[in-house]
Amino acid sequence: MRKPIVSYKFIKMRIQEIINKKTGETLIVFGGEDFENVHPQQHYYEACLMKGIMLTFPEEATGRKKPTEEGKKALLATSETCKEYISSFDNIIIPEALKDLLQTTRKKEQIKILNGMVLTPDILMAFLFFAGNQGYTLSQYSSEFQTTSIEGKKLPLAYMKNEDGKITKLGGTELTDGELKMALEQRSVKIAKFIEKGDEWHCFFITYDSIGGKENWEDGQPHFHYISNLFGISREGVINQIKSKKYKVGNLPHIKLQEYGNQPDY
Repeated sequence: MRKPIVSYKFIKMRIQEIINKKTGETLIVFGGEDFENVHPQQHYYEACLMKGIMLTFPEEATGRKKPTEEGKKALLATSETCKEYISSFDNIIIPEALKDLLQTTRKKEQIKILNGMVLTPDILMAFLFFAGNQGYTLSQYSSEFQTTSIEGKKLPLAYMKNEDGKITKLGGTELTDGELKMALEQRSVKIAKFIEKGDEWHCFFITYDSIGGKENWEDGQPHFHYISNLFGISREGVINQIKSKKYKVGNLPHIKLQEYGNQPDY
């Protein structure tokens, strides 16, 4: 059984509850949706707040139960925790060259700046927040496609591959565990983050291949791809490519991503 939940008071976020009718277990899935023109800090603060209250007082978070005093106290405590989480990125050192990216007016400048650049998830988040403080908004666009052999077949409501390689699934499916494993490993996924102000925009995007060591770049090093309004492709054109099964955006700068994905053994 799948129940979409959309808000808790002023917080808006996509959440799904997937209930196993046989065991009564509930799987809660947060976010993953596209969003447009949000303030970075506010967006991630609200996402943190919603996750926290959903995990502690789900009945109140979903509106199935009126707010209690305990729930209100939990919300305040979670709010403080989330504020501390957002503030923690103030301590992350952002490369000055990355900040300079927002001052560039030529494609060649951007390529030069990004040559040899190294990012981590924390550095990227800190940079998004820095950009937010400079008046940039944040948008995210994503897509997921299965291989031809999987397309059109019934997938379970949720499934995952455990550390031992075995598949855990909720809901009925016509696929074997081997096929579900293939669906996870061979699906095509792209996630793009845009920061933008006026006609200026910068896009950092990954594919599951680019973070899984499957792309032929520096011996499988996980990486971001970068493109901006200076590359001769419109914002809408880039989004359309992100949303397509096979994207074509030309030869783009690669930015090394550390502390995430399938890191190579050097």
